[in-house]
Amino acid sequence: MYTVGKMAKRYGLSRSTLLYYDYIGLLRPIQHAKNKYRQYSDEDAEKLDKICAYREAGLSLKNIAQLLNSKNKSELATVLEQRLDELSEEMITLQNQQQIVVDLLNKSDLPDTCAMNKDTWKTIFQEAGISTKEMRRWHVDFERISPDKHARFLRFLNIPEEEIGIIRAWSSAPQKILKLKKASEDFMTSFFHIYENVDRKGPGDYQSTQRAFKLCKNLPDNPSIIDIGCGNGRNAIDLAALNNANIIAVDIYEPYLQEVQRNAKTAGLSDRIITQKADMADLCYHKESFDLIWSEGAAYIMGFDVALKYWKSFLKPNGYIAISEAVWLKQDIPEELLSFWTEAYPMMRDSKENIKAIKKEGYKILGNFTIPQCDWDSFYDSLETHINNLATQYTKGTDGHMIIELTRREIELYRKHKGYYGYEFYIMQNI
Repeated sequence: MYTVGKMAKRYGLSRSTLLYYDYIGLLRPIQHAKNKYRQYSDEDAEKLDKICAYREAGLSLKNIAQLLNSKNKSELATVLEQRLDELSEEMITLQNQQQIVVDLLNKSDLPDTCAMNKDTWKTIFQEAGISTKEMRRWHVDFERISPDKHARFLRFLNIPEEEIGIIRAWSSAPQKILKLKKASEDFMTSFFHIYENVDRKGPGDYQSTQRAFKLCKNLPDNPSIIDIGCGNGRNAIDLAALNNANIIAVDIYEPYLQEVQRNAKTAGLSDRIITQKADMADLCYHKESFDLIWSEGAAYIMGFDVALKYWKSFLKPNGYIAISEAVWLKQDIPEELLSFWTEAYPMMRDSKENIKAIKKEGYKILGNFTIPQCDWDSFYDSLETHINNLATQYTKGTDGHMIIELTRREIELYRKHKGYYGYEFYIMQNI
């Protein structure tokens, strides 16, 4: 008999993986001991051996369960043949990448690296006989095979960081999302429009804002504060209630800024909250302008790591940044949830990785905490009501309709798998 720990060690798996297999019914121990600990038999070990072999072949847990429960020997051959077809397609992808590189190298008039930019690169592709569709496919394959190198390559072309984030997002997504994001400006306009007049654009509350603000100790009496990706200004209003500073509220979408102005007027703060339309990845301020940079649930648009690096230049020495970011809170994420968020936000990771990124940029981490789950419940309840009221305004096949359907799916998966992801607030200091 094997305990969970011994079974995990034997097969090089984590204990939580075995517990998850038990939870989904893929591998349930033959018996439990009187003390309730799981005990695995030799038969269980043989079954796990098959599971590991199938996983190494790249089969999904769903397919593995199907094979283990099947008495039809031909079913294994069918599933393996399907996997072989998938591998063949991946090999073709690599061969296509290889051929494109060969075609580019065969060009005798490649420009010097100092002259390289996005337009030059597109011209090279066109002159090499590579279509726009093939170029898009090249980006998708590059991102999937080597995301870090793809990001470095895009920076080599001097593409703005926000645009790099958009390119990498649709490069990481399947065809359904690619079609949705093929015209990113139209997509973002539809996205912003759907979120107009939502009370909060994302999960959060006054208590979380207050908790994060209190970790920014030793701020001057009248600090310079900017709220980046301010939405309708709820966070800026909360910040104004916590100190006497004037706050610059920045967003790229004009209707949101109009909401900020209305909300600030209602709160009696029109003279202290200044709105400005600006791109968070192309700010016009002088270096070292702010004592505190605030951003709740917005940094993902340009990428958490990129935001840390770029915004730091606008921070005064010993100044603070407070950011909330979507993170995985558990391991062994259900496959349908992982699949959805791999499409929606492929760069989401756990908090430990975000803290590594914070320290890598030279910040001192002052604290971090998870926003309460009740804030997500409240946000999704409100958002669901809002999109249901909007649904009739968008015909099937439009960006708006697809965004609403994706949002409904997001809410459905959250309720089905509560606690697997959330917002983590990070408070750091420029040292």
